[in-house]
Amino acid sequence: MMNAEKRNVMLEEIRSEPGYFEECLKRREELTGDFVKLFTSHRFRRIYFSGSGSPSHAGLVLKYAAEKLLNIEATYSYPMLFNNHEGLNVGGKYKPEEMVVICPAESGRSKGAVITARAAKAQGIPVVCTTLNPEGVLARECDVVIVKPSGNELALPSTKGHSTGIFLLLLCLVETAKALNTIDVEMYRAYMEGFEGLIQSCGAAVERTLEWFEGHKRMVMNAPFYRVIGYGANYGTALETALKFIETHKRLTMAYELEEFMHGPIRTVNPGDCIFFLCAEDGPEKERMKKLYEVVRKMTDNCVLVCGDADGAENPMALTFPAVNREFLTAVEYLTPMQVLACEIGRHLGFDPTEGMNTWAKLAMEPSFSD
Repeated sequence: MMNAEKRNVMLEEIRSEPGYFEECLKRREELTGDFVKLFTSHRFRRIYFSGSGSPSHAGLVLKYAAEKLLNIEATYSYPMLFNNHEGLNVGGKYKPEEMVVICPAESGRSKGAVITARAAKAQGIPVVCTTLNPEGVLARECDVVIVKPSGNELALPSTKGHSTGIFLLLLCLVETAKALNTIDVEMYRAYMEGFEGLIQSCGAAVERTLEWFEGHKRMVMNAPFYRVIGYGANYGTALETALKFIETHKRLTMAYELEEFMHGPIRTVNPGDCIFFLCAEDGPEKERMKKLYEVVRKMTDNCVLVCGDADGAENPMALTFPAVNREFLTAVEYLTPMQVLACEIGRHLGFDPTEGMNTWAKLAMEPSFSD
């Protein structure tokens, strides 16, 4: 049996996230300054995001945010696919000073991102990273190193570090957009109000999810299979949720983009499957998600709309919280309830979040460098 301290460690780390968001806002000039300076001193035309595991999901979110906020082409790819099959500046379209590599990282030791950073450095392409280790192997390859204030985690599944990293890089993009005049004053103010709002919404999401889980525990725990469906940048949230689920409680979980779910996976839904529909920012995809929810409810009773209070007001199955629903920022606040669910399912199954399974196999494959 786990002792009480281990049993609660992951939940307490999730609970700490709003405090780190607040710290990022208080220190935003310090934390974003070098990033903004790099972008205002170059005329970047292409951004490459590179990271493995949770950072790869951050890269997907940030790609869409960078393209919309900065009007710059951006791409994200799993690092080893990128390093072995894609590469920097295919076709020689850009000059080195017109490209930048951004590596959202935790320890900064994963080989893929380090190899990408080294390749960029060899070509004179600037490299940016977020990391917990400013002296680590990845940081040494970077021109701009942003140290996440969240610190190391006791639980193996990354929660506070991942969420703080996305929050911080989104803050960097918004501050840069302001400096480059790619967003107007009103849009900048709306985003800053959104960042402030996440402090409250993510805190409330933790407690609301704990309450919801208590009321729906039997349904969740008896489910043979979990599915998570997202749209837009929150496809990255769905992918991250699936990773957190399998890391934390080991049960089979799959993530899908909204429209891709219709192309095969919808035919495999069985009664008893537990399906989470991430119903985030407004727009045609949100209405499409609501329609899909109603359709799939005819296949399984265990359909959960994860949404803001207004969207789930009349739905007793909905997992609701006071969401800000600002585009891209939803990738932070909608991840919070899913992190809590991963934690609670794992706790009720008796798993210790500070201990991994098959660690020897990962070590045998040597996916990381030493510092």
